[in-house]
Amino acid sequence: MSTRNDVLVSVKDLPEAVNAGAQLLDVRWSLGEAPGSGYQRYLEGHLPGARFLDLEKVLTGPLTDPRLGRHPLPSAEQLAVGLGELGIDPEQPIVVYDEPGSYAAARAWWVLTWAGLSTWVLDGGISAWTAADGGLVSGESRDWEPTSLTLETGCLPTLTANEVATFDGIVMDVRAPERYRGEVEPIDAKAGHIPGAVNRPVTSFWDEKGLMPSADQLDGLLALPADRPVAVYCGSGVSAAQVLLALASLGIEGALYPPSWSGWSADDYRPVATGDAS
Repeated sequence: MSTRNDVLVSVKDLPEAVNAGAQLLDVRWSLGEAPGSGYQRYLEGHLPGARFLDLEKVLTGPLTDPRLGRHPLPSAEQLAVGLGELGIDPEQPIVVYDEPGSYAAARAWWVLTWAGLSTWVLDGGISAWTAADGGLVSGESRDWEPTSLTLETGCLPTLTANEVATFDGIVMDVRAPERYRGEVEPIDAKAGHIPGAVNRPVTSFWDEKGLMPSADQLDGLLALPADRPVAVYCGSGVSAAQVLLALASLGIEGALYPPSWSGWSADDYRPVATGDAS
């Protein structure tokens, strides 16, 4: 069973982790921004030694079927190539970071852990680092050599649409309440939510400094009955990872429905609920 220290590393403890061999990845990304924007911010300033990992190119598979969602999971081969180009050593741990309010680091943590790689998220991201007077460097040195990786995925649980539909547990929708209720839908094919799902907005899963809330606060936010399995979805499988990270910090293994609402709503055979949970 994992704990907070198994999935999160603090700014205070980061130098020791890096000195012990941890590899640092900058995964800054925001939904809807122009391609390359995160990389540009990386070039303007990043943590010393960090390499840039592109969420869209490495952590997202090809868009072949709308029912698989807007951010399908990558294959093991695609992930191995992308990480190999960054010189990643699979025998050493990885620390990923982004900016508070983004979900990219949690998505990276989930995908890399799913592929069997030991991964932490820097709590508070680059903002916590600079708030602690940590320095940034610009440009990209590329002082690494490509590596050859062989990965196997499946180290974290996922669900298909059929499995979500018959899930005997708590199905958690982490989108904004107005999207959950079906009042607005700015992106996907239909408005509403998966019947039976409860709403736990992902924006609650940071504190005012962009840090993960305490265990007691998370317990209150999640409001989970004891001994019930948990499945999580969002719009396209990215922001759900932030709540899965929170669950993991409490020692709870939640399952991801990767296509999320974008995949469910693209399938005309799937029922849609609106309004608040019954």
